[in-house]
Order: sequence, then C-alpha cells, then structure tokens
Amino acid sequence: MMGETLRNLALLFIGAALVNNILLTRFIGLCPFFGVSGAMETSVGMAGAVVFVMTLASSATWVFWNALLSPLGVGDFLYIPAFILVIAALVQFVEMYLRKAIPTLYRAMGIYLPLITTNCAVLATATEAVKPGFFKMNIAYSFGFFEMLVYTVGVAVGFGFALITFAALRERLEVAPVPGILKGSPMAFVTAGLLSLGYVGLSGMFGL
Repeated sequence: MMGETLRNLALLFIGAALVNNILLTRFIGLCPFFGVSGAMETSVGMAGAVVFVMTLASSATWVFWNALLSPLGVGDFLYIPAFILVIAALVQFVEMYLRKAIPTLYRAMGIYLPLITTNCAVLATATEAVKPGFFKMNIAYSFGFFEMLVYTVGVAVGFGFALITFAALRERLEVAPVPGILKGSPMAFVTAGLLSLGYVGLSGMFGL
C-alpha cells in the first residue's frame, strides 16, 4: 500500500515537472520565460522566486478553497480574485525580501519580479491544485493536501528547470556563429520550439 502511494506520488511529480511541463508543453507563463532567460543569474533567481511563491500560493489557496470558498458555495465565482489577492501578497513579501537581502538580483529581475503577481503559471497551478484537470475540463476528482503539495512542487521545479535550461542555451548562442538575421529574439524562439519538442516527446510516458 505504501509502495503504491509512493509510486503514484512519484508519477504525479514527474508528470507535473516533465511530461506536462507548464512552460514547454502547456505554454503557460511564457512572459518571464523569454523575459529573464537572457542571463543565468536572473533565471536562477526567477526560478527560485517562482518555486517559493507557487508552493506557498497553492498551499494557501487550497486551504482557502476547502475551508471557505467551497463550503460557502461561492468558489466558482470568487476563486480568481481571491487567488490573485493571495498571490499578490506573497509576491510583495518576496519583493521586499530581495530588495533588502539581494539588491543586485532585485535590480536584475526588474519588472518581471512584480509580474509574478499576474504570472498565469502561478494562477494556473493554484487553480489546478484545487480543481485538478480544470484546463482539460475534467473536474472529477480532487487533491488531498499532500498530493497538491507534490503536484505544485513538481510544476514549480519543471518551470525552473525549463527556464534555467533555456538560459544556458541562450548564453551559448550568444557566442555561437548564428546568422545575423537570427541573432537575439528570432533564435530564442527557434530554440524554445526545439526545446519544446523534446518535452512533447515525453508525452505518454508512464501513461501520463
């Protein structure tokens, strides 16, 4: 029984991080993906911030949904503004911390740090945490708190891994003999497309 539970949690994590990667197979949250991936330092900082915010936001919204919105029968109407308020508060906390503790990273991330508030990847993950399958129109089951946590960490790790991988490729491309017409954004889009194909190739693995 314990082995089966661990196997299901492992598959849930792998599915969230790789097979259904939120950036490269679902194409959610592409603004920071292209915006901060020009340098490895900012990519690592953004990945860490998203992991922190996404995990806390999904945990808070799961509790908020199950303790208040769902019992009152107002979840379907109020979950978006309620979730955005929770995410905005957490992003403000991260922003204040970085401004004081790591000012160089705070300046490097620029406008993309407060934009985590409206990062659709964070909102989508929080929504999926309380309504699994929402974006596939298949709301037939629900996550327990621990399942939600594993799923959210999987999504966040997948987001960070894709972002850092893309940043590493872009840094290499800066010194590669790329035709002038493809320098910069055009080559970034081509690289993102090729990287996405690698993730799409995982589709169906382990039945996910």
